Amino acid sequence: MSPEPPNSENANTELAFVQSALAAADRSERISRVIVGVLAILTVIIFFWMHRFFFQVDSYAELLHALLHLALFFLVLLFAITMYLRQVINNNTRTILRAIANTRPR
Repeated sequence: MSPEPPNSENANTELAFVQSALAAADRSERISRVIVGVLAILTVIIFFWMHRFFFQVDSYAELLHALLHLALFFLVLLFAITMYLRQVINNNTRTILRAIANTRPR
């Protein structure tokens, strides 16, 4: 069986899909950068806030409060790492979509 010649309507539809996917990936990447930046700043603020109060423990209540600071720090850090990984995945997706868009006949 020989491959069928490409249908120009299908090629145009596929190219439109790839272009809209690229636009969506670009928007997602911009939003992801903002979120990663905000989370990085928040992580640094929580880190200094935690160290300011973490070692001043005189009772169990203050110890619990200090441990909550520590948990909050690691939670924000986990979100920042997750958003960074999402940003890397989006970057790879955009690279693949651009490669597909550049190999298609126009």
